[in-house]
Amino acid sequence: MFNADLIDDLAREKVVLFLGAGVSASAATASGGKIAGWEDFLSKSARSLESKIKSQVDDLIQKKDYLLACEILKTTLAEAWSQRITDEFGQRAAPSGLHRAIISLRQRLIITTNFDKLLETAWESLDERDTHYPSTLTVIDENVFKSLKDHSRKYIIKIHGTVDNPNSLVFSRSEYIRSAFGNLRYTEFLESLLLNYTFLFIGFSMNDPAITSLMEMYALKFPTARPHYIFAAGPIAENIIEINKRLRKLVHIVYDPANDHAELTLKVSELAKSVTERRRGMFAEWIGLTSGGFDTGA
Repeated sequence: MFNADLIDDLAREKVVLFLGAGVSASAATASGGKIAGWEDFLSKSARSLESKIKSQVDDLIQKKDYLLACEILKTTLAEAWSQRITDEFGQRAAPSGLHRAIISLRQRLIITTNFDKLLETAWESLDERDTHYPSTLTVIDENVFKSLKDHSRKYIIKIHGTVDNPNSLVFSRSEYIRSAFGNLRYTEFLESLLLNYTFLFIGFSMNDPAITSLMEMYALKFPTARPHYIFAAGPIAENIIEINKRLRKLVHIVYDPANDHAELTLKVSELAKSVTERRRGMFAEWIGLTSGGFDTGA
């Protein structure tokens, strides 16, 4: 079912788990709701605006120009903007089944575009075998590169900032220009990961302009490099799947989004079981090689 190279890379902890808003949306908040995705949050934030600006924002959301819609909201709401972000993305929630499945993949590096605290909570509460909390990085500067060589620790890297620090957020068009497109460290770091690790996107729509541009440049620069993978809600037209494979070196793992994306959790769990079996096989192979090295032939 799953690509053997992907399973091998996961077994060797050579995969970057790249998590989007769909992962946060899988968890129920303490108030019984869900943390809003980008589109829903912008739509809710626009409700209080005067009709002309609201219509403008709604039109941009419909066109999926979320960055410009966000820029208008941020400018119009002024000081209230940060409070809206905190009210939405600062909600508490229990880890979901999808969180459990992701943690069970046991990878060293997790990258997310989410602002909320759910991932930190999930990793701390679900990974009982670890003796230390994961390190959380929320600013993409020269310090983020230590995660590439520090194999003794696990990292959550929040490339678009965290709700704890509204000034760190990469949300509007101006913030993207400053902190993503205009940040050399952002590009260098993600390019280094793309070259040295396999990416597995979960709950991510590939609508992020900075990430899609990097994927396309990666495919252009390194046409013979190995692909990356994305869990994608189906159905997806075959020509779109082939275009993504060619232009972004991105292989789709398609699932049925019915019943609130229940199959995504099942597929990630199945992948985790395959990885565990592969690790056992690799360990048995290593034991066999080691034992063979001491065989005197007597």
